[in-house]
Amino acid sequence: MLSRLEIDPKKGTNPALAARMRRWAAEALERRGALPAPPRLCITIWKSSGELATFYKQEKKELNVVAGEETDFLATHEAWRGFPRIHVCEEKVKEVAPAVLRGVLHHEIGHALHHGSPEFYTFRFSSRLRDAGTACGLELPLLQQCVYFLSVAVKDYDVVKWLAGAGLGDGQAALVEYMIEDTGQERQVWEMVRQDTAPRKIVLASLLKTVLSIEALISGGTENAQALLDKWEKAYSWLSERERRGLVRFARSCSESEGKTFQERLEETALGLLTDQSF
Repeated sequence: MLSRLEIDPKKGTNPALAARMRRWAAEALERRGALPAPPRLCITIWKSSGELATFYKQEKKELNVVAGEETDFLATHEAWRGFPRIHVCEEKVKEVAPAVLRGVLHHEIGHALHHGSPEFYTFRFSSRLRDAGTACGLELPLLQQCVYFLSVAVKDYDVVKWLAGAGLGDGQAALVEYMIEDTGQERQVWEMVRQDTAPRKIVLASLLKTVLSIEALISGGTENAQALLDKWEKAYSWLSERERRGLVRFARSCSESEGKTFQERLEETALGLLTDQSF
């Protein structure tokens, strides 16, 4: 049973945003059924991206955490202190539609329930995985970035599928639609790296997040989820047909690894991406 839900609005943030965060958090927590809840959950609302970036930098240094850049997301989660913490930046979400923001908060609550312990934020790099990375030109720092993106994708699949099964898939569909509205920056990066194996694999890992989320919505029976995949295909039409089909196929193969531990699934996904030559 969740014994403490903490909403921590930093100085200068809008009280109405804090009130909505509390209401939406309760909405998701009420749907958890038999899923265990952490004894403590903290939602911090930051005024600016700079404040949030400073916080993450200090925490990573103090706790010796190796992770990717978190401030590009509408909201983030971590469990570096032994309990789940969610971070929302008012500066980044002030123009976001309520339906999307609700989906964001539900999404992060799902992570708190499923991934609220440090084991989901520390990754093992076996000799087999290192060798596969080296074969693609990914020495450890680049391999870490690739595995980080894949860890996000794998965890997102779990969360979206649970929310869809709990009747909250509409918010996740709204979130996915928001995510694919503008792919211009991704397209620019892809055009620069598509002929270079190492960065190409990293970008593919980052793109898997959205495709796996859609696969989870389809698997969870969310209405119009198949149409959402069609929208993704259109949004990413700058990928070749082979590349799009390869990502969808790979996402479906990743979804079949349910039942294994997180570390097993992550390594299996990473090895699959690094060794797949079809896209």
